[in-house]
Amino acid sequence: MTSARMLRVIAAVVLAGLVVGAAGPVTLRLVALASVADGLGFDPPRPMAPEVVREPGVLGGVEVDRYRPVAAERRGRLPDNVTISTPRALSRPAVVLLPGATPPGRDDRRVVAIATAIARADRVVLVPELEVYDEQLLPADIERITDVAIAAAAEQPGVVLAGLSFGGSLGMIAAADPRLDDRVRLVATFGAYADLAGVVQAVTTGISLVDGDRISWDPDPRAGDVVREQLLGLLDPEDRAQVTEALDDDLAVTELRPELRAVHDLLTDPDPARTFDHLTAAPVRVQQRIAEVSPVRAAPRLAAPLVNLHAVDDPVIPIGEQRRFEASYPQTRTMELTTFDHVGLTDQEHGWWVTVQDLWQTARFVHAILDAR
Repeated sequence: MTSARMLRVIAAVVLAGLVVGAAGPVTLRLVALASVADGLGFDPPRPMAPEVVREPGVLGGVEVDRYRPVAAERRGRLPDNVTISTPRALSRPAVVLLPGATPPGRDDRRVVAIATAIARADRVVLVPELEVYDEQLLPADIERITDVAIAAAAEQPGVVLAGLSFGGSLGMIAAADPRLDDRVRLVATFGAYADLAGVVQAVTTGISLVDGDRISWDPDPRAGDVVREQLLGLLDPEDRAQVTEALDDDLAVTELRPELRAVHDLLTDPDPARTFDHLTAAPVRVQQRIAEVSPVRAAPRLAAPLVNLHAVDDPVIPIGEQRRFEASYPQTRTMELTTFDHVGLTDQEHGWWVTVQDLWQTARFVHAILDAR
């Protein structure tokens, strides 16, 4: 980020702070705003925030990083290697932070910054080890998230599942597990999808079709390759070779048996009205995997409170998925951003007032996480 842009963002943070201060309740909203600036890497002054320790461990049989705010008043009376969490952190729901596809995984600097920023607001934050970091959408990750959430809820008064991108979608499905009934205080998603089939629809046609409305989308150029790789990866090697050949040679299409022709058409048909029909005709394994990792299919009756934040020009997950959230889960609170691309700030220049509005929306999102009880 350029120095000029950083100055504009910091100025916007200050202005947004004035707006937040006038809106009340002041304290927690200002903490939320400071957490946003902290998580974005601006290192704002937080004189009242506790120190945070990051501890690797195992919870619910899953490897996790635990971020704990440390009780300052007890530090001087204990050995150097012993710390105690702040009483406030232990009296609030634990926050299970679920990143999306990021090769560094739990060590991604952005993940560390966000987890630390939230923990400095007197919350225990847990970041589990997941296979989604390597761009793998697997039901096993949903089980891991569920196990961590159950174990966390046994230690503290409930959990908040806060997920970025694909992690948010998997967290929604985990939240619907009956073992977590009345334990999930909030599911917060940023840049998540409601239906993976809807993402395929938008990637292959440039349109999200939601309740008859056509929502145009301009995807990242790599999105088509990722969708093709993921769908073909669900096929047996021989079937995969046949569909791959047909994608490269139109003459080979006629030789495909119907269910493989459906996969070919799923990837190539420009008409969004036919996407779901192609999916219904595809091999059972393809249908099952998409259903297993799609919230509206795997968790249609999710009752937990939901808050959804999405960038209007998100090039990875179409904004139409936010509409799908609203149509499927009436309890969803939705917010939109302009100065973000997927789950990070863009380098594109915007007016200062647009930046202020986006930071205000992001602060509202973080406030919802911190205010969950």
